[in-house]
Amino acid sequence: MSVCLEQADGIATLTLNRPDRLNALTMAMLDELMAMLQALAADARVRAVLLTGAGRGFCAGYDLSGGDEAAMPHEPLPEEAAAHMMVHAQIPTLLRRMPKPTIAAMRGPAAGSGLLLAAACDLRIASTTARFKLAFASAGRCGDPGGSFLLTRLLGSAKARELYLLDEKFDAPAALAMGLVNRVVEDDDLETESRAMALKLAQGPTAAFAAMKRNLNNAETSAFEETMALEATANAQLSLSHDGKEAARAFLEKRAPQFRGY
Repeated sequence: MSVCLEQADGIATLTLNRPDRLNALTMAMLDELMAMLQALAADARVRAVLLTGAGRGFCAGYDLSGGDEAAMPHEPLPEEAAAHMMVHAQIPTLLRRMPKPTIAAMRGPAAGSGLLLAAACDLRIASTTARFKLAFASAGRCGDPGGSFLLTRLLGSAKARELYLLDEKFDAPAALAMGLVNRVVEDDDLETESRAMALKLAQGPTAAFAAMKRNLNNAETSAFEETMALEATANAQLSLSHDGKEAARAFLEKRAPQFRGY
């Protein structure tokens, strides 16, 4: 399979698996990834999702050669191509909005569509070998659906415009400095550190994390008063949940809480 799935300890690890092509994406890979994310979003046993790449790269973007896929019988019309893109736009939407934390763990190239997959995740951890480039200008394209939104929210308008228009490569320390990644680790430590982060989240208050994600996503487009009302409602519900009550008991008993995710 071009996308591999492993599940253990509440963590679903999705591995882009075309290492000979630096995990460059194809239509078939996007179909696989979308189906897996749809299933994981609804699976209560999964409490964190970790996205990574096989071999020496995270994802070099979309495979413009078409990979091993059969050629289309005709040149698609612009509206047909756009319809395909909007189907696969569910992928960043799922990574961003599913009710559990998502993490991208990156080494080597993270370019174009691959970089935007990472940008859709809640957290990003990169090894010192990670190298980044949007590459859309190089390909004569303006970028995947959602990319301008995600990078503007993450980096601000000025930096997002710089990355799109100048299309320059940058390394892991630069990505950390601009806020694109949350953490940089040695290459040999990437698997250990990213799994430790995923495990911490998988053992945490999943329902609270889901509410945090809803609140944070909503806060980007809503008025202050509306955001506060949503936060108040969610926080009140969580205070009466198992995990909310368990956190209070654990605090009083001076022990670590045992969260169940609801």
